[in-house]
Amino acid sequence: AGAAVSTAAPAAAPAVDLGAEPLRIARAKFDARLYEQAYADLESMVNQHADRPSAADAYLLMGTIRERQNRPEDAMAAYVELRTKHASSPAAAEGNFLNAELVLRSKRPDRDRAAIELFTAVESGYPDSPFAPRALARRAAVEDRLRMRVTDPQLGALVPVSLVTYRGLVERYPTAPAAEAAFDALSRLYEDMRQYERAAASLQELATRFPGNRVDAAWRSGELFEDRVKDRERARTSYALVPSQSPRYRDAQRKLQ
Repeated sequence: AGAAVSTAAPAAAPAVDLGAEPLRIARAKFDARLYEQAYADLESMVNQHADRPSAADAYLLMGTIRERQNRPEDAMAAYVELRTKHASSPAAAEGNFLNAELVLRSKRPDRDRAAIELFTAVESGYPDSPFAPRALARRAAVEDRLRMRVTDPQLGALVPVSLVTYRGLVERYPTAPAAEAAFDALSRLYEDMRQYERAAASLQELATRFPGNRVDAAWRSGELFEDRVKDRERARTSYALVPSQSPRYRDAQRKLQ
């Protein structure tokens, strides 16, 4: 008997993104600071290829152009178009983040609350995006400025909302660049509440994950464990993390001896 003949249909070739080349040309014009030409090309491109993945990047670039031209309202409109038409694209996370920053700088009476909602949407809608921890950090800064407070189940007390946000940031994104400042901010908030063990632990985690930090986290952690928590072993662990370039390195070595 002859060999069986396969009747399976050949795999479909991946769809070609027809907007990719116009987007590349528009980016080249943007790099050359030919902003109006680039914007016109992008407008034409999104009208012709609205359903292509490249359209999301086009809207993002359109917003960037309008920001460069100091036209924030038009920039925000581009970011809203991006969020509305390509909500699942990676570019939408950045667009939401940039839109939140523009809202904060706007004259809207509800700008702070609106920005908080947008920053929250970045983290909740795009948790794997590098903009998620950045959005949490920016949200916490606004919450801190507004002196917002909430009852925290972990502490059983009324606490700054920013404390809860910073804690969520370092728990979910402990190695993200934004976590470095968040660990420090969290430790200071804990210290203000006389939660010295938590403050010291936050600093120790900061020193471990970001040994090159500029806030002497290891030394401060050691002092808190030693003077406030009265835990010499955990203090020694922190003192051992003090890097040689720290001005407190010799002090830390004496503590270890």
